[in-house]
Amino acid sequence: MTPAQWRFFQRYRDISEADAHGRQCRVIAEAFGDTPELIDECARLIDARIKQASCGWIESWRVENEPLPRAGQLTVVLDSLDAPVCIIALTSVTICRFDEVTPAFAALEGEGDGSYAWWHREHLRFFQNEAARLGAVFTDASELVLERFEKVFP
Repeated sequence: MTPAQWRFFQRYRDISEADAHGRQCRVIAEAFGDTPELIDECARLIDARIKQASCGWIESWRVENEPLPRAGQLTVVLDSLDAPVCIIALTSVTICRFDEVTPAFAALEGEGDGSYAWWHREHLRFFQNEAARLGAVFTDASELVLERFEKVFP
């Protein structure tokens, strides 16, 4: 986390002293998306509480040797310039195959036209690009990490 991102988190922690949440869990800073436009759009949707879920390919965590997210984790949501926009708390984390993601979950992601068809098309593109970057193969049977969250600050 950059100093500016850490200060943003500290502001949240300072006003939520009664909530020990920020002291006892993992805190990360990240952007959602693979282009500046998508990153800014996702940050805007999260800040507006429209986007309440996200997902990632489990293979990415394995390749990058990163721990899987856990409920309670806090994330400083970044824009395309790495500036903090808001903070979210993960409320649930589940694993399922790409072809088992439900229309209800796709709608919680809050992107595009809200349809499952849009979600499927854009996420397939995103994960196939990620697979190419990692030298791997993404299929309908590939496992995703489904994350639900709520905005907690500001």
